[in-house]
Amino acid sequence: MIFLLSRQRMIRIVLALLVISFSACSTDALVPCDREGQKGQLCREYRYINSQPRGFVEFDHLGDSLVVSNYYNERTTLVKTVRERFVNGRVIIIAEQYLNEESKVQTLHYNELDSLDRIVFGANDSVTEISYEQGKRSRMSYLRGGELHRYSEYRYYMDDGKLYRISDFNSEDSLLSYRQFDYFSTGQHRVSYFTSDHHLLGRRVFSAPNGLLTSVEFRNANGTVTERTDYVYDADFNLLEKSERISDQTFKSVFLYY
Repeated sequence: MIFLLSRQRMIRIVLALLVISFSACSTDALVPCDREGQKGQLCREYRYINSQPRGFVEFDHLGDSLVVSNYYNERTTLVKTVRERFVNGRVIIIAEQYLNEESKVQTLHYNELDSLDRIVFGANDSVTEISYEQGKRSRMSYLRGGELHRYSEYRYYMDDGKLYRISDFNSEDSLLSYRQFDYFSTGQHRVSYFTSDHHLLGRRVFSAPNGLLTSVEFRNANGTVTERTDYVYDADFNLLEKSERISDQTFKSVFLYY
């Protein structure tokens, strides 16, 4: 007697086989994308913690207007679905749907120059408003219930127009903290984090020797590296691997493309 498997059951069997196959981190050992898609589009992300599989993400590109990302845990159970809707190449809605939790929705709005100027969370539960001056971001305000909660101000270098500082304030205009940006001819740039009374908390150093980000380090006030992220690309500059070390934990993602 021949038993016909339901589509859902078949999918679960295939996903279980995928989990077995990605126990090794090399992309050569992973099952390739089994659906049609545009060459170079991301189709799957496998995740690891301390070299142990911790689930994966399947990406569906439905034309130019919708990307659906399904998040599975290490038992191949679907835990979250994210839908990103696009209009003219700009994302306008991001919806996160959970199995046993309330869904989350962000609506993104743009000004006449196609710059993002407003993000609405939920049913107007909170709003982020972005202001510009001479084409550059000047202020980002965070509102809850229509009331200003906090805001950030942006400042730029006079000579080359690069971002110099982001300062964070509370609703009463008191400085909370600030970030300072420095750029180097080696392809590195650095973000330094300070308290409101100008004490250094640490620095994040970005390395991009050929314009392509290869590593990010966070160094505390003593100069000790406490976090590091490394990036590996293929010949077409698609991101293949992202490895992040935080204290004694290592987080890794391996990406596959159509």
